[in-house]
Amino acid sequence: MKSKYFNDPATAVEVFVETFRRAVDDAQIAGIVGQLKQLVYFDYTQDDPQVSFHVDARGEAIQVVAGAPADSPDVTIIAGVDIGHQAWSNQLNPVVAMATGRIKSKGSAAALLKLAPVLKLIAPIYRQVLASKGIAA
Repeated sequence: MKSKYFNDPATAVEVFVETFRRAVDDAQIAGIVGQLKQLVYFDYTQDDPQVSFHVDARGEAIQVVAGAPADSPDVTIIAGVDIGHQAWSNQLNPVVAMATGRIKSKGSAAALLKLAPVLKLIAPIYRQVLASKGIAA
């Protein structure tokens, strides 16, 4: 796996999934993500075929699961794992990254724009998870 931040794909997936599981325990974040009512797939597999996860906000409870979803996602976010890291740690503006092609998407761009405010709320959680794993932000 080619990454400045992660030594192996399992750790990367573990960090992303744990971050989102903690994030959806936060009422404000869960409210924003829950309003999407969509299945969002984070496809970071261009760096390693194992690095992906999805967030399913279609039901009452928000599910965060490693790997690709069984159902077709409403939105797929495609990026390298390091770009994902930079976005979640609030080091990268996702709108600019999309405009420059560093982040690509399939599906509803409107849904992605609704997620933009969540990044600032998730960043501290993401940094906490990284620190708990001994990974520098």
